[in-house]
This record gives sequence, C-alpha cells and structure tokens, in this order.
Amino acid sequence: MGCRPAPVSGLELIPIRRPAAGAFRESVLVIRSEGRLQGLGEAPVTAGRSGSLAELLAELEGESTPGPAARCGLQTAELDLAARRRGVPLTELLGGPRRNRVECTALVTAEAPDRVVAEVESWASLGFAAFKLKSAGRALETDLERLGAARFAAGASARLRLDFNGSLSWLEASERLRALAGFQLELIEQPLGAAAPPSDWAHLRSQSHLPLAADESLADPDFAAALLSLGVLPAVKLATVGGPQRALALAAGSRCGATLGSSFESSIGLAAALHVACALEREPLACGLATDWLGGSELAAGLDWEGPHLLLPSRSGLGVELDRAALERYRP
Repeated sequence: MGCRPAPVSGLELIPIRRPAAGAFRESVLVIRSEGRLQGLGEAPVTAGRSGSLAELLAELEGESTPGPAARCGLQTAELDLAARRRGVPLTELLGGPRRNRVECTALVTAEAPDRVVAEVESWASLGFAAFKLKSAGRALETDLERLGAARFAAGASARLRLDFNGSLSWLEASERLRALAGFQLELIEQPLGAAAPPSDWAHLRSQSHLPLAADESLADPDFAAALLSLGVLPAVKLATVGGPQRALALAAGSRCGATLGSSFESSIGLAAALHVACALEREPLACGLATDWLGGSELAAGLDWEGPHLLLPSRSGLGVELDRAALERYRP
C-alpha cells in the first residue's frame, strides 16, 4: 500500500460555490496561517479533473495523492504566505516583476450572430482588442457565422481566437483549420483532446499555418514538453499544470510565447495567474483573466483594471484581501 501524504498544520480548507459566466463554479479556498499572517490559494474543481468537490477536498486534506489543482491551491497559499512574511509582492518570489499590467482577452459567449456583434461591441467599448470564442460542440457553419460576426464588430485589426476545448479528432481538426484559414485567427486553442498524441499535433502543424495553442494537454509534463518542441503555444492555467512555479517554467520554456488563462476562479486564483504573467521575461499574449467581468462574485478585494489591462497589485503577497462576508455567502 502507498503512503498517504500527511495533513498540513495551520491549514484551513473552505469549499465555495459561486456564480460566474452563467454557471456555478466550485473550488476550495486554501488558507495557510502562520501567527497573524495568512496565505491564500484556490483550487478549482474543473481544472483539477476531480470528480467532485469532495474528492478535491480529500486531496487537499492529505487523504489521497493531490492532483494539479490541489497542488496549485497549496503552492499558491504557501507562496502568498512567504511573500507576506517578507513584505514583498509574490512576483518577487518568481524572479521579480517584468511588467506591472497584463492585457486580457474578452470571452464572447453569445450564440446568435447578432448577439455576438452586440457582445463584441460592448467589450470593445471598454478598450478590449482581443476576443476569444468557444466552439466545442458547435457545427462548422455556426463557427463561421459567429467568427464572421465577431470580425465585423471588432474590425480588421482585432485579434480573434477560437477554443475547441479538445472536441475534435485529428481528421475533424484538419478540416476545420482549412475552413477557418481566411479569418486570420491569432490562435486555435486545444483542437485535439488532452490525450491526443503529439504526432497528431505535428500533423496539424504541418497542414496549417494557423497558430495552435494547448491548454488541457499541458497537464501531462511529457506531453507539454513534446508540444512546446513542436512550436505549440502554451495557454497555461495554473490549476491545470500544478501551480505558479510550474506555470512560470512551462511558459518561459516556449519559443513562441505564451498566454495565461483561468478556470473561472475568484480574484484569488486570478491574482496568482497575474503574478506569473508579470514575472515572465517575454511579454505574454493577451491573457484570459477577465472572467470576473462575466457576472462573477468576488471573494477578495485588491485587483484593479485599466481598460483591458489587469494591474499588478503593489501590496505584499498576492495583493488581495479575503472578504469574509462574501465567503459566507458562497459556502455550498
């Protein structure tokens, strides 16, 4: 029998269920305490590939081997605590800040083309110039209509991305990429399933000039290394790869740049991704960290926006402070 990891002392685990982007998102808030100091972390259920909130809690409590989302929550809380102890922003523990803001993408969720136009125009009025649409489960004709509407509303200079969330086979992906060639997309994200071999990605790279990005496939370190060697751009979510340190190393190892994303975490998880993005030596592509604009409810204050840019807090640690009243509202 294998040994179970020992529970961590000074650790508080609080399950939360909060609305974001038209759905309820479950995660576990991780609080690591040392005297009067507290470090915060967040482990979202979806990115952890856990079957349930209870299974994720079991990982965090040391009852089973922690997966990447659990490791992310624990590591973020430890780094936040360490940075607060030293009185420095968390970026200082990641090599120091290279920038104090990060441009973000707007997630377009509308289905009908006229609603896509309205949504893109709304985001553009706030200064956003990069837009991401999701395709998973949609017909090619629907993708073409929605992308056409987005391009019409955003203009020729806007950057458009399409995320398939791993919904295509290699043959389907090859056909879709040919059909999408005229839209001048900035990125095609996760066209293949997370378990698709690197050889399938290599075939797609050889058949299309469209830039490919991987998200779910990055959970496997060997797959991630192989995809980076092929020139596939990493679209990194901290909870998918196991925490800020692994996310930084993976993004820094890409020869074609990187982008940071979220799994609809609260501002605690978003702050962690922001610190990684600001610590990267190379300027990241616009990041998917604007999910708190999508009807989310915040658990911590401290993140500020300037147009489409998320600003790096100057306070110590993550730079966000837990709102205990909000926390009570979102306990399941």
